[in-house]
Amino acid sequence: MGVCMEDRLVVTPWRGAEELRELRRDLFSRGEGVEGDGRGRAVGKIFAWRLRKAELPLLLESTADLMDAILQDEQDRLPHNALRLLYATAISRFVTGVSDTRTELSRDRPSWFPPEKSLQFPVTLLETRHCIVHRHLPSLAELKRAAKESLDWLWEWYWSHLDAAFASGRHDEPGSLGSAEVRGRLQGVLKTYVKERKSEIKSKKVEREMKAAEGAVASYLFLDAPRSRTEGVLVELLVEETTVLPVDRRLGTSMSGAFLIWTPFLLALSESASSFLRTLLDRMISAISATTSRGTVRPELDPVREGLYEWLLHILSSQEWHQARQRSKRPRSRSLNAEQKLRDHVLGLCFAAPTFWTLKLVEALLKESSPGQEGWLRILEAAKGDEPMESEGVQGVAPEPGGEEMEVQAVERARSLSLSNEGATVMKMRGPQKKIGLWRPQPIGMIPKGWEHDE
Repeated sequence: MGVCMEDRLVVTPWRGAEELRELRRDLFSRGEGVEGDGRGRAVGKIFAWRLRKAELPLLLESTADLMDAILQDEQDRLPHNALRLLYATAISRFVTGVSDTRTELSRDRPSWFPPEKSLQFPVTLLETRHCIVHRHLPSLAELKRAAKESLDWLWEWYWSHLDAAFASGRHDEPGSLGSAEVRGRLQGVLKTYVKERKSEIKSKKVEREMKAAEGAVASYLFLDAPRSRTEGVLVELLVEETTVLPVDRRLGTSMSGAFLIWTPFLLALSESASSFLRTLLDRMISAISATTSRGTVRPELDPVREGLYEWLLHILSSQEWHQARQRSKRPRSRSLNAEQKLRDHVLGLCFAAPTFWTLKLVEALLKESSPGQEGWLRILEAAKGDEPMESEGVQGVAPEPGGEEMEVQAVERARSLSLSNEGATVMKMRGPQKKIGLWRPQPIGMIPKGWEHDE
């Protein structure tokens, strides 16, 4: 059964709320005869779902495995040791699955869950699972007790809340979480990811390279909100709140540490959601092309804009991001591949708001030959105009000199032109001239460059 939730599709094996309630009644029926048949019918239905859909909810599948072991025991058809192994397998799979996702279950609490209750897992079940895996196989009586305790826990923390979940519209009305709740949970996801990612880097184990990223992406996808909302809030946290940048970053400092920490997570997100990469790039370009300054810092001297520029260049030109660029989005034109389409999209955004950092990004991207490079270079020259954009030791769109130094250079150049014409033929007065280039956005009331200290 497919349930459409705005821009995402959630596929469930049950048709609706009533079928799941009926399944619950059959699973937890008591007594003999018809009720016993009801339990067997419910277990068989879940096993049939598992054949059609490999990934079922953990707690639903664990209930079926435990109940199947109890039914096999009641029928008294299996040998003693085979029955012990059946119980042990069901219990260990349940306890291991809950333990692996315990952090996510605690952090991503459903909106309908009682706020005064905290997720608690019985210590006795953890001890039983430890004995099954690492020590001797417990007795049949101990395994029966553990199975009953497991089913009691499943009823208390899962099955008894179905009515509240359906009443709150969790399965019928998308987006039960508001923006504030999504923001708070995503902050927790990012904080946990950074901690686990640093542990991965210290351990230097290849097999653990992507564990933190996979867990963080799973937590992100688990949020009960429309994808457009969660994606927008996540990109805002990463870019606007400079989460992907080093704390207290200074101009000119290396970004290798930030790349090492955040690249696995961003790549995993780009793989799970095709629209994420373009959304991330659009937000970064919007941030570096803003005309307003952060405090008293000039845009070209802003370490935050420089850091985002480094991220854009890394994503758009490094080999590490090559596959992500290829699957960014299907191009409409057959003559262009996805990477070329993404590059042209970025260049168009940069020229739409030409600033120091956007033009620097354009020049860096156009250093390598590519289709349409000549046309983009002509637009770049027009965008740069006659304004000096070079500094010592760097060609093209490089860091500009400081504010006072740039003003002095402009004044000296004007004086040299005036002195060179002095004594020569008098120049003919000319009217307004058309300047080739793009209009640069400028806030209303800002004094033009060179007039700040006019006396």
